[in-house]
Amino acid sequence: MCRIRIFIIVSLLVVMLSEMHAQEFNAGLYSGIVASQVDGDTHAGYHKAGLVVGGYVNRFLNKDLAGQMGLRYIGKGSKRADDKMQIYYKTQFHYVEMPFTLRYFNFSDIDLDIEGGIAVGYLIKGLEAKNNDLYLEDAEPPFNDIDLSALAGLNYSLNDKFTIGAHFSYSLMPIRAFFPNLENIKGGQYNNVLSFILSYKLSSWR
Repeated sequence: MCRIRIFIIVSLLVVMLSEMHAQEFNAGLYSGIVASQVDGDTHAGYHKAGLVVGGYVNRFLNKDLAGQMGLRYIGKGSKRADDKMQIYYKTQFHYVEMPFTLRYFNFSDIDLDIEGGIAVGYLIKGLEAKNNDLYLEDAEPPFNDIDLSALAGLNYSLNDKFTIGAHFSYSLMPIRAFFPNLENIKGGQYNNVLSFILSYKLSSWR
């Protein structure tokens, strides 16, 4: 089922980029690596690695500012493996996200732009390994289906086609209201994510 959903996501992305390619939009693809943690699970550190793959379209609102939207798969979660303390804990989330951002160009002498906005994510699958169990299983209680997050980043253009970027995102609402057996955590749990991406521009209108 998860593979079917990912196939549908990729198909929608291809259709979106194909439609935008013929209009006055910039369009591109990107992929990268993710380092994430879940604030509120008592296991600090960006120890969970993941992938991000997606595409974007944007259009310049004026000579310096562009509005952008995208569609992507992103893996999030958290991990702690401490043999000395005999602790093993892991969460693994598979999201499809739609980021909506503004990108501001020409604020420096180098080809650097800043980006900020929100992302709406739908949880395809949420897995958890707890109580030192190495096997991932459906989280109980389950994580919320929707993750609304704020995001910000810097992007540097290597040339006319390739751009590298470093982004940070953080959940605006809890992804789970409480942590089992830890009632003292009242604030819920939140995705805390760093991502490093390489983008390829398919078309350019400005």
